[in-house]
Amino acid sequence: PWAALAGAGGGYGGSKSGSGGRRPAVTVILPVYNAECWLDECLKSLQEQDFQGSMELSVFNDASTDNSINIIEKWRVLLEAVGIQVCVGGHCSPQPRGVGFAKNRAVGQSSGSFLCFLDADDVMMPQRIRLQWEVATQHPKCIVGCQVRREPEEATERYTRWINSLTNEQLVTQDSIYT
Repeated sequence: PWAALAGAGGGYGGSKSGSGGRRPAVTVILPVYNAECWLDECLKSLQEQDFQGSMELSVFNDASTDNSINIIEKWRVLLEAVGIQVCVGGHCSPQPRGVGFAKNRAVGQSSGSFLCFLDADDVMMPQRIRLQWEVATQHPKCIVGCQVRREPEEATERYTRWINSLTNEQLVTQDSIYT
């Protein structure tokens, strides 16, 4: 649930490009496993972003057994209609491989200059991508995060209190990020 935007530079996303040969400014990375009850609200929050640059959604379906893939395909049409490129990958193994595996696969099939990580049960505020992109382009070797609001409020209360209490002094900017 830590919201982040990171430069895709040297290895994330490679040199692939989306439709028309132009690389999207931001790719939203969305791992999915049995998320049908959250996907509509999550993907609506992507559609409602006020970011004016080009965007791509990179979804990796980690062996969902519910209706997740049908919801994703419905939203593919809606998102592409407003100019958001959509890339969907996945596998049908009997067992999911885990959120880390799904995120890495979604990153691998992405082509954006910056990556925005989103969980299927998250809803973004309409300005999230724009504000994070503005900071990320000013500080391209940094990971950009944000505060979160939990619903229900008592969900992961300790983590929410911690992430939302970080001060500028506690946030460290480093010259390089190694992955």
